[in-house]
Amino acid sequence: MPNAFALLILAAWPVVTVILFREMSQRRALLASLIAGFLLLPGPQAAFDLPLIPPLNKTNLPALISLVCLLYINPEDNRRLLPDGWIAKTLVLTYIFVPFATAATNNAPVLWGRIELPPVSYKDALGLSMQQFFTILPMLLARLHLATGGAIRDLMVALVIAALAYLPLMLIEVPFGPVLHSAIYGFQQSLPFQAIRGDTFRPVVFLEHGLWVAFFLLTATAAAWSLWRATETGRTRYFLTAMALSVMLVLIKSFGALLMMILLLPVLLIRGRRLQVYAAVAIGLFCILYPMLKSAGYIPQERILGQIAQLSEERAFSLEFRLDNESMLLERALEKPIFGWGSWARNHIIDPVSGNLLTVTDGRWVIALGVFGLVGFLAEFGLLMLPILLLIRAGITRRPDAFDPLAVTLCLLLAVNIFDLIPNATLTPVTWMIVGALLGYAEGVRTRDVDWRNRPLEWKPVL
Repeated sequence: MPNAFALLILAAWPVVTVILFREMSQRRALLASLIAGFLLLPGPQAAFDLPLIPPLNKTNLPALISLVCLLYINPEDNRRLLPDGWIAKTLVLTYIFVPFATAATNNAPVLWGRIELPPVSYKDALGLSMQQFFTILPMLLARLHLATGGAIRDLMVALVIAALAYLPLMLIEVPFGPVLHSAIYGFQQSLPFQAIRGDTFRPVVFLEHGLWVAFFLLTATAAAWSLWRATETGRTRYFLTAMALSVMLVLIKSFGALLMMILLLPVLLIRGRRLQVYAAVAIGLFCILYPMLKSAGYIPQERILGQIAQLSEERAFSLEFRLDNESMLLERALEKPIFGWGSWARNHIIDPVSGNLLTVTDGRWVIALGVFGLVGFLAEFGLLMLPILLLIRAGITRRPDAFDPLAVTLCLLLAVNIFDLIPNATLTPVTWMIVGALLGYAEGVRTRDVDWRNRPLEWKPVL
């Protein structure tokens, strides 16, 4: 259970956010509020459970208070939360309101022997719909404030600074284990044995799991290397920062994050922007097609496990456990393929005697598919992929030099995050913030491109 200090910090966060918006520009205050809230606030178990709305915790409170501040500062501009294009609008509205369709198709209880799971009511759907809105609120705010005027660079710099500030906390937990959250906030977020890595530990700090820390560090490390490559001044500073973060990525011994970094660095540092975009599209489309490929038996599971076992038998066992569980959960999800099973653990397989869950949900894709069906899955992963596709439509593959090189890099980092949603559920406010920044940038590029095509021809002197 959270201690009093955890609830006090959570209660004080609105005040912190207001101070940030008073002392900083809207862009930087939004970055500070969302990133610091994600990294420093106590886990989601510490929450204010108010009537009529979902529990307010670290996953939604920073964005919600930021919205209130922005509406107070500039109500006209900040009311335009919906994206411009009809595809983006459709995906956003589908993502928010799909729980009502799920409730309409799950109005009967689910029986597992003597265990009865309740139906999904429209009251449940309202709460789920509000939670869906809170989840993508960082994306909607980032689209408005993190898309122009060097904002993408500010976003990447903010991620690097945040990772540097997190380094001392991670260094504490590498030798001593995940002790900070329980010592400060009074409860443990994940099982301690999951953090063991030989004679050291994978840090958890104030995030839900060590995987979250590892992936955040991976993102910040890639951002630091990208800034080093793209910056003409101060390159030594970025190089040293990137090296420090890379060393930390090795020290935390997170196999998946380290492997992705090894594969990612050559693409970031050696190859051109066009290849980065093509790689991002290929990764994203594979992830969207993954449920179909998995159900059709086209994923070479045994071969993948054999290759990983040559590197680490422990990691191969962990992946096999995940793959076996997702196979059972996928089979369960396909019993209600359109709108899913809804809440109350109806998407799980339940022991008919004890009522215990017999399945474990790790990958975000199987959670989305099981809870909200194919419609919810496509809405969520469609939103994640949309900025990359819009940038391709705007011509980023035909003339990549006309685009911000950091936007190209951010597309690749987003695609890597989407890929990580297959084995893990590392869909965080930072992910949605990146999606929103790229979506706003893509909308702006498309508008400027249209303006350029429609501009009348003018005579210009040759000499």
